[in-house]
Amino acid sequence: MNYGTIAFGQRFEITPIQMATAVSTIANGGTYIKPRIVKQVINSESGGIKNIEPVKKENVISEETSKKVLSMMESVVSEGTGKNAQVKGYSIGGKTGTSEDGVNTNKYVASFVGVTPISNPQLVVLVVLYNPTGEGGHGGGGVAAPVASKVLTEVLPYLDVSQDNVDETDIKVNVEVPNVVGMSYKDAKKALNEVGLEITLRTELKENDNLDEMVIDNQVPSSGVEILQGGKVIVE
Repeated sequence: MNYGTIAFGQRFEITPIQMATAVSTIANGGTYIKPRIVKQVINSESGGIKNIEPVKKENVISEETSKKVLSMMESVVSEGTGKNAQVKGYSIGGKTGTSEDGVNTNKYVASFVGVTPISNPQLVVLVVLYNPTGEGGHGGGGVAAPVASKVLTEVLPYLDVSQDNVDETDIKVNVEVPNVVGMSYKDAKKALNEVGLEITLRTELKENDNLDEMVIDNQVPSSGVEILQGGKVIVE
């Protein structure tokens, strides 16, 4: 392990969950919360519930330092290398990363870690891409940040996280997702567009498939759920 190169981020020497936990500590005002995979255990026979309580440690870093770092992270997305992680209506803070995967391998690890919304942090996202080779290059800002933007664009409305960076000239409202199961793709698209929603097909098409006539078997979110106008409904 080369401590000299770790100091300025030459290598990706920590695990993704360690990185997400560190950023969460910043977002929490300096309070460390131990990661947990299991929230509760339910006994299928007795119905008994055992909650796995979170383990916290306060003042890992000062609240003042947390606010300063969070402000710096916000600048990275608003005007720095993380611009591609922006999500309309939300303030995003983040940090891009580009590291070498080994010595003289010509392979890279591109990453972006973000937190949102800045005014009341609710979510941390980490995107790590190993050896990206597309047209966007191998920099975290070019290839990892756009992925984070797409993830947050879907997840934030789904979790009903309030917007904190709204342009008053472009306020969107929640709309109820209609039931499109059993419809043709063409009719489903029309029904979703009429309420201000977009349609995304998850099924892989074959050469002779007629997309417009294909029948929808499943949809996410399901009918009756309210999502932000302009959101996407995934169909199969």
